[in-house]
Amino acid sequence: MFSGDVDWVALKKDCYTISTNAKTITELQPAFELILNRMRDHHGRILSAKDYSIVAHFTDWDQARHQDDREKTQEHWAIVNDIEARFSSSYLGNGVGYLKVVGIGPQTAGQTEANQIRSAIDSLHLQGITQWILDLRFNGGGDAHTMMAGLAPLFDEGQIIQLTDGEDHVVGGGNIENGNFTYFGYQSCEMSSKPDLKKPKIAVLLSRWTVSSGELVAVALKDQENVKFFGEASGGMTTNTGGEPILDDVILVISTGTFADRNGKSFPHSVDVDVETPLQLDATVASDICIQQAIKWLSYN
Repeated sequence: MFSGDVDWVALKKDCYTISTNAKTITELQPAFELILNRMRDHHGRILSAKDYSIVAHFTDWDQARHQDDREKTQEHWAIVNDIEARFSSSYLGNGVGYLKVVGIGPQTAGQTEANQIRSAIDSLHLQGITQWILDLRFNGGGDAHTMMAGLAPLFDEGQIIQLTDGEDHVVGGGNIENGNFTYFGYQSCEMSSKPDLKKPKIAVLLSRWTVSSGELVAVALKDQENVKFFGEASGGMTTNTGGEPILDDVILVISTGTFADRNGKSFPHSVDVDVETPLQLDATVASDICIQQAIKWLSYN
């Protein structure tokens, strides 16, 4: 996506210079970071092909394409990136169902996770739920296919998200058809068409920690009827990333396009909210102002 911004001749020379004495993949980290920094791709990273751990990532934040000066504490970071965190759901009363969708790592069984999300929606639907809170505030990204497959009944049928290149040309997108999600024509999970929620009313909760695939889910709900966004503008990794293996050692993950809603509006920096509310760490449902604002809106006819 950002290849046109790079002096590739100079970058190649500098990469060879900086990696002259490298004997291992780990020792190539400075060269990898130089590539990502020159592209100014703050969503880019180099992963180990063995365990998907991060070998290198963007580091030159003074040159980021969009500056975000909001504080991001290590306390919040630890919660968002807690590998033990899992999807959860509950009935909040008065016809409101709560879905907390966290990041889904690459080694998670996608079909199993999608089935769990869908099963929770189906169970809440059978209890008479007509209004939903979709909490993406602690969603640090991951497997978008799994998230979207499980959540598919919340979305309208048809195209719900697009991807645009550096010149805002549409290069692909994602669709919901009979309860299934396809992205660029690819479907990773096979799901039932049920339940049919019939134009659900949805409050979407975002925070500065909502990034990547979490932002894709949010953009896919933009301009859908009966949807309102609460919390904070998202973290600003609103690009699709490809995963190109290099030999059997590393995976090159770089941005290939920007998320755009069903009507073609792109979100190059972050996903905005309608009602701003700071994220509260460790708040209960009763004390969580963002959740309470969402419930108030959902209950208003």
